[in-house]
Order: sequence, then structure tokens, then C-alpha cells
Amino acid sequence: MAHRDDLELSILWETPHELVLVKPAGMATELTSDPNGVSLISRIRTTFPDAKLPHRLDRVTRGLVVVARTDEAIVWHNQQIRRGEWEKTYLARVSAEANPDRLLGVHTLHLRTVRGRAEVVRSGGKQVVTEILAWAVAPDSESEAHVLIRLLTGRFHQIRATMAHLGAPLVDDWLYGTSPGREHERFYLEHAALRFRPHGAATASIVHWRGDPEREPIA
Repeated sequence: MAHRDDLELSILWETPHELVLVKPAGMATELTSDPNGVSLISRIRTTFPDAKLPHRLDRVTRGLVVVARTDEAIVWHNQQIRRGEWEKTYLARVSAEANPDRLLGVHTLHLRTVRGRAEVVRSGGKQVVTEILAWAVAPDSESEAHVLIRLLTGRFHQIRATMAHLGAPLVDDWLYGTSPGREHERFYLEHAALRFRPHGAATASIVHWRGDPEREPIA
């Protein structure tokens, strides 16, 4: 069995029932077939063999992932997610040549997944609710901004599709039309904070790594 230091992952929260750790951008959370053990869950299971995932992040997204260590914990967290008890906050770099103040507030859309892409539809699809809390001009580009986003629902590509629909797509997001290739050179989306109830807890806790060395500098 591998030692926890061999995981090369930052563990921010640990109890006998769960972990909260930081997934790097570019790493798949889970793969249908993973013979080389390159996904996040495969790496975690070298040290925590019973680990299970109540949620996932896109490969290109970095940030907080909750890992259930016990059967009781996976049931607990799945129930919390179904009841909408988790509060997830993201940080994203977006193209924002117009006044980003127009982005602030709650945005409700309906999305349908078509060939690996979320599309906004007028009828049908699944409702998504996204709240944009704050923004700041990116320190290295006046035409870009960092936005703080709270997910009030959790759907496939919700942030990426919503921001593109609002005219402020994530920078270098090839899937939603802002980059000609798949390099994701400056793409940045981070699950930065999570409010949740650890297994068996009566009250919620907040996990946030204030000093994260991999976080983009923000104004």
C-alpha cells in the first residue's frame, strides 16, 4: 500500500469517514477504464482502498473534492447533495470586455447535454441556477476578470455554459468557443470553497485553502 505522502495531493480535511483534497487541473476525477491508475480516485485508493466519490470535477477544473472513506459516508454525502445542502463556490477567469457588473446576481437557465456539450434551451432540459457574487479585473489583462461564482444547482458544465451564454466565457475554453484548440493554456476554473456537513455532524463546516499556492493571483 502506498504511503499518503506518495499521493502528492494536498489533503485539507480528514476524518475517519471522509477527506477533502485538492484535485489538480488536467487530472480526471474518475475514468471508466484506468489500467494505469492516472485518475484521482485511482491514486487515492492506493492509500484509501475503500474510497468513493459523491461528486466529481471536470478534468480541466482544479479544486476541492470530497472523498468518502466509508459506506456510511458515501450515503451521507449523497443525501446532502440531493437535498441541496452543499454550498460550492468557484473562482473563474472570464473574458469580460464589457462592464462585469452586469454579470452580478442570480441567473436561471435550462441546459441540455448534446454530444458532450451543455446547450442553453428555451424548453426542456434541466434547470440550472448560478449566482455570481463578485468580480475583479484580472491583474494581467484589463479585458479579463476573475469572478466568484456560487452554484445553486450542480449540472454538467453549468459554469462554462452559463458564462458563455452571458457573454463572458471562460478564457481559452475551446468547447464553448473562446479558443481554437484544446490546449487550455490559460483556462482557469477552481472549486475554491465548500460548505458542507461532515459525516454525523449537526452543523456545517467550511473548507477553503486561503494560502493555496496554485491559485491564480487575483486583484
